[in-house]
Amino acid sequence: MTDNDHHPLPPTEDGETSHQKPGSQNQKTLNPKTQNPERQNPETTSSDIDETKTLAATPGDTAPLSSEPLQAEDWVGKSIGKYQITGIVGRGGMGVVLRGHDPTLDRDVAIKVLPEKMSDNEVALSRFQSEARAAGKLSHANVAAIHEIGEHGSLHFLVMELLTGGSVSEEVQQHGACSLLEATRILIDACQGVAAAHAQGLVHRDIKPANLVRSADGSVKLTDFGLAKLTTSPDDLHLTRTGTVIGTPYFMSPEQCQGKTVDARTDIYALGATYFCLLTGRQPYDESDSVVQVMFAHCNDPIPDPRSFNSSVPPACSTIIANAMAKDPDHRYQSADAMRDDLQSVHAALSGTIPIELPSGSNLPRLNTKSGNSLPRRQILIAASIALISLVSLGYFGLGFFSSTPSVAVPTGEPIKVGVLQSLSGTMSVSGTSLVDSILLAISEINEAGGLMGRPVEAVVADGRSKSSVYAEEAERLIVDENVCTVFGCWTSYSRKTVRPLFERHDHLLVYPVQYEGMEISPNIIYLGAAPNQQIIPAVRWVTESLGKKKIFLIGSDYVFPRTANEIIKDQLTEYDAQVVGETYVPLGGSRFDSVIDQIKNSQPEIILNTLNGESNVAFFRDLRDAGIDQATVPCLSFSIGEQELRSLDLADVEGDYAASTYFQSLDNEINQNFVARFKSNHPHRVISDPMQDAYIGVHLWAQAVRDAESTEPKQIRRAMLGQRIAAPEGNIRIDPETQHCFKTPRVGQIQHDGQFRIVWTADTPIRPEPFPSTRTAEDWKVFLHDLYIGWGNSWVSRSK
Repeated sequence: MTDNDHHPLPPTEDGETSHQKPGSQNQKTLNPKTQNPERQNPETTSSDIDETKTLAATPGDTAPLSSEPLQAEDWVGKSIGKYQITGIVGRGGMGVVLRGHDPTLDRDVAIKVLPEKMSDNEVALSRFQSEARAAGKLSHANVAAIHEIGEHGSLHFLVMELLTGGSVSEEVQQHGACSLLEATRILIDACQGVAAAHAQGLVHRDIKPANLVRSADGSVKLTDFGLAKLTTSPDDLHLTRTGTVIGTPYFMSPEQCQGKTVDARTDIYALGATYFCLLTGRQPYDESDSVVQVMFAHCNDPIPDPRSFNSSVPPACSTIIANAMAKDPDHRYQSADAMRDDLQSVHAALSGTIPIELPSGSNLPRLNTKSGNSLPRRQILIAASIALISLVSLGYFGLGFFSSTPSVAVPTGEPIKVGVLQSLSGTMSVSGTSLVDSILLAISEINEAGGLMGRPVEAVVADGRSKSSVYAEEAERLIVDENVCTVFGCWTSYSRKTVRPLFERHDHLLVYPVQYEGMEISPNIIYLGAAPNQQIIPAVRWVTESLGKKKIFLIGSDYVFPRTANEIIKDQLTEYDAQVVGETYVPLGGSRFDSVIDQIKNSQPEIILNTLNGESNVAFFRDLRDAGIDQATVPCLSFSIGEQELRSLDLADVEGDYAASTYFQSLDNEINQNFVARFKSNHPHRVISDPMQDAYIGVHLWAQAVRDAESTEPKQIRRAMLGQRIAAPEGNIRIDPETQHCFKTPRVGQIQHDGQFRIVWTADTPIRPEPFPSTRTAEDWKVFLHDLYIGWGNSWVSRSK
């Protein structure tokens, strides 16, 4: 008699039991490096997918509308609705997942088909439709997109984003535990996807490595909402009845194991269990002999410590797992955002040789193990800061300010503290976190090369949370409380303009790394990104002269950069006999584009100039292509999308479109190739954008100034930075002493299928910065900005919804 004979569990609602013994069919060894090869992984939920070889086929007949059920292979070469079936992605209890082609939009998709026998099951069908309704509301870089739900005769199907990079589970099966950096990076992505789901009132309930899948560019997306529960819809609450066990046993929360009602905190538990798995290559509690024992362990055994299996795991990671996997939901992180904040702080510490401050306001609960041990937040900070990774060996870079001598004196003096102020959460977090990685890499290189004046550089990382008020608070804290000598920070112009008065009042120094609208010169800011005459104006000239486009549609986020950039664009178009046929703005982070798409259709532009920022781009390009407005007919040129932002988009939606920039990762020169190699050795799944390069170079320009000034006083550093120059990955850069902006080389790139840019135009030489375009006087531009500020209620971002 088996253990399951003694402890029967109720079946899941698709008719399958979730308590099969290890070794049953459909189960896999998770990690042959750390487990007995004969031991199998009992992940037996209805959402599991067994990967199969994709079969090529020529689209043929439409699948029969009413016949005997087709086997998975029978679909290949047929059509479901308008979709041509070209292969098989996988199969599971909730149906077969097919690879299809959408001829209307010329893109490949994944099609989840519910088995006919389950279409007659009211509960199963309701859950299938619930997945579509719930996940279809999500528009986030770390959530697989749902394109359509449809019916084909008696069959029901779901059309989803096709992800080709494989699951994280497969990576662990093949290679064992992930590196500390990569495991933490994956969990950050997962937390961001989970947070987006929770914001829609959706509890996933089956988070595990198999449901974290990489897109082609390496980003991680949350998939398969087949077990999802809508907490905001009374009609869907019946899909999970008390006493019904649904989920994957090795990643289930105690309340799931007991069949109790669950909320968003059950996903937090699963995130902790997944982090444990990635750090160790094994599931929590996998020493148990049966699934029943595994579920008992989730409810009663001490929280597993990854250091018991991987001694390189720092205490901070163990603490995060313990707080995520607390038995009592009240003792866990209360949100995925809170867990993500601490993961980002650990990731920052692992990325450099400097202590990192956890984001202010983060709500890390006490460590709640069975023994009751706890670690205060400060102890977690210390643990994270000493858990350092090996850095890449350094060679000559740029002007040769690094020595290739292997013996470098270790900096031992009092640390030189600098602030890093970016959005680690909110709509700008995808961009902000990429700049933090760039800045920390540069700092780690400086420290590896001996530091500055015999002293290490120490970063204090602060989260602006995509809110201008928080940026102001954090800037004040960094300057006054942390006593940093320089702040490397801000992405959006509204955040920069919000903190500018603080830096001027304290006579401090901000190094700003992003292209912007100009109209500003401050003695307390070094502007590393392109001024209007180095990005916006050359791009408009290229669009009208090289592409011959004369009918322009303008779309942007509703804050100071897009509004001002489009004024510059409109002034330029008058010089090229071109016209604006439409202009519209959406709130920063907005995702509703129905009316925008209608305006584009009605105005019939020849090209769209895009100044949207953040996550809005995901929804905009998806809706644009779903409406049948393709790149060949109406291309789009973007001013705030680089390689990093492309990771958030479906590349099929933007391939062939353009972006204006001064740096692309694809630049073919030795300095850039060396830079990319060093960056990817620390961040193998990152891609490098223009602001990331500028943020990185900004730290090295600052370091040169500190050496020249032999001082850490902000005034002295600021004075020494004027006129600094460097041979950067993008080309020769120097700071113009008059404007404190940089000489830059304008470029236009075309988006390719691999997420990189093919450079289609480059200026002959670096261009001198002109912050105030000559089409109006400086005073006129200042009046324009003043009117915006007053019109928005003394804010640099519109407050309209």
